[in-house]
Amino acid sequence: MKKTTLGLAAAAVLGCLTFGIGAASAAPASPAGIQAAPMVEQVQMTRGERRMMRHHRMHRHMMHRRHMMHRRHMMRHRMMHRHMHRM
Repeated sequence: MKKTTLGLAAAAVLGCLTFGIGAASAAPASPAGIQAAPMVEQVQMTRGERRMMRHHRMHRHMMHRRHMMHRRHMMRHRMMHRHMHRM
């Protein structure tokens, strides 16, 4: 008796999960509630694309360095002015 009740409860839970997954997603759910992974195609970059990415990365790095140098310069500039005004 207990095995039958447990079996029916498990089947009801699995049925609810399958229905919940199927209703929540746009893709139809399989009977077991497992969805197939989408096919992802990997494409290799060309030499030009790789070079452009490297150029972009170098440019960003250079801009970051310039920005940090400017910040450091401005901080020193402010400190000098503070010391001058204290005297």
